[in-house]
Amino acid sequence: MKARSTAALLIGFTISIAFIPVANASRPQESRAQQQDKDKSTPEKKAVLLLDQVLGEAGSLKLPENRIYVQISAADLLWDRDEARARALIMEAAGGIADLLRRNESGDRRPGNANRLALDLRQTLVMSAARHDTALAYQILQTMPAPSSADPRRPGDQDYLEQNLVAIIAANDPKAALKTAQEWIDKGEYPASMTRVLTQLQAKDAESAKKLTDNLVKRLQPEEMLAKQDAARLSLNLLRAGPRPEKKPGDISTSTASTTGQILNESAYRDVMAAAITAALRAMPQPAGVGGRGPGFRGRQNNQTANTPPTEAEIAQSNARALLSGLQTSLARVDAYLPERSLALRQKLTQMGMGDDQRTAFGQMANLMQQGTSESLMAAAASAPQGMQNRLYQQAAMMALDEGNADRAREIANHLDGTARDNLLRTVDLRLATRSASANNMDQIRQTIASAKSEDERLALLLQFASTLEHESPKLAIQLLEEARSLVARRATNYAQFEAQLKVAHALAALDPSKIFDTLDPGIGQINDLLSAAATLSGFEVNIFRDGELPLQAASSLTALVMRYGTELAALAKVDFDRAQMMTDRFQLAETRILAKLTMVREVLGVKDLDGGNESGRGRGFPGQFGRRPQ
Repeated sequence: MKARSTAALLIGFTISIAFIPVANASRPQESRAQQQDKDKSTPEKKAVLLLDQVLGEAGSLKLPENRIYVQISAADLLWDRDEARARALIMEAAGGIADLLRRNESGDRRPGNANRLALDLRQTLVMSAARHDTALAYQILQTMPAPSSADPRRPGDQDYLEQNLVAIIAANDPKAALKTAQEWIDKGEYPASMTRVLTQLQAKDAESAKKLTDNLVKRLQPEEMLAKQDAARLSLNLLRAGPRPEKKPGDISTSTASTTGQILNESAYRDVMAAAITAALRAMPQPAGVGGRGPGFRGRQNNQTANTPPTEAEIAQSNARALLSGLQTSLARVDAYLPERSLALRQKLTQMGMGDDQRTAFGQMANLMQQGTSESLMAAAASAPQGMQNRLYQQAAMMALDEGNADRAREIANHLDGTARDNLLRTVDLRLATRSASANNMDQIRQTIASAKSEDERLALLLQFASTLEHESPKLAIQLLEEARSLVARRATNYAQFEAQLKVAHALAALDPSKIFDTLDPGIGQINDLLSAAATLSGFEVNIFRDGELPLQAASSLTALVMRYGTELAALAKVDFDRAQMMTDRFQLAETRILAKLTMVREVLGVKDLDGGNESGRGRGFPGQFGRRPQ
């Protein structure tokens, strides 16, 4: 019955879309032509015209999800320039997604990842609409709910999206977001989006942020963390970020929460930490031979008891162990903010057999590297396992150099032995040389470059010296970049070499954009060859194509690479749009041409990427430099 009612809603939604007039069609042809003539002057106006071309090309795509992705992207880019047309595109995309979901609802047996893709597109659509009109986003969300056949391993799509919408609303309507977030707390709900709501509120309405934070901290007590997994998870997320630095008198800078995630002031941070430790100390070792029961932080259960709901005691123990494990990576902060609880926490970790966890040690090291000083890194290195000491000393030396203390950096390097010490001292000297470079000491610059021990090091030095000389002597900087370009002007044999080509093109953008063409052109030809080979091998060695077409939202290394090229071509487009557009036409596949053009248009118009700005945290993601590497 539920499936039938959902299908009816979707059908009704699609029918209503059919009667929405497309704004573009209602324009008189003459006035549109006149407007286009007026709009041919600037790169931004040419980018909007190119977007028309992209929409036309998208009509030839076979995969409906690709066409929908282009419609959503185009609507996002057009909103501030032609809102009526953007709305029409959003509704057209909504109709396409409704059709995909209806197919799933009616029993269409498609691969599970295709079903998931339809829900991901729905999420992208809702979040994109929310950027511009939260009422429209809610309308889409409520009219097009997730079907009952959604992946049972990822439940709560509807609630998840609604929670993330509140985070977006907070940027435009802090009072409304405060009201909703307070309702979550009153109901004992602690969604992950709570941190994003608080971040937005701190930037927009400090008073509302303080009120909500105070209420949240009062509720995050030990019993709440033990009883509710989301409360435990949220507490750990707040603690991992660290406390928010107190503003100094006369400091007019905005909140740091948006960039650091540091939401709690020091007093609130201590309170949450104390409650988390109290809850974690209640963890008890499991009896020998007994497997874990109850959902973990990823919802896993022991196979033998998966059909039996865990008891309250089992849930409490699961959450206590998760808290204990999470606090293990924050021992340095416990020492700093609650030293009186540190010994008990360490004893409990030892009792639970967690004291020698290598993964946790690496987590602590990562935290220090992100937020520590050279001295805190040195202190950590003294007691770190042997395998981590060298990395900590290297990081401490670089940190000292960033702090303006080159002598301290060299002193730290001497804690290492042999080749490791020599390499670190050389890195320090090279970093100092590139920072102090001047057009008056070109002989010294040339000597430093000539001393490079590898082609990669030579390329890095050329780029660094060019960056230093960019303002003082652009002519000399261009000469150095020409040398760098000669090093990368070859057929790439791995993704790192593609990255090197892009780095050179990026450096040229500020000094001589016309040379971007010659730098990127060989790479585009090679991408065409790689995609052709991938299409030939599809179903055998690689599987990045679906039904003979490259999915635009797929998290593949090659699609990410195409987007990188589009980003760099945007720099050329700002000075020679026609040439940049011609380069995007060099991509042979319609999918890659469209993706490159969409990326270039987005950069030229200065609109934040849909996925980069996706508050949901579950958009396109590319691990590593260009995504997941083939194994």
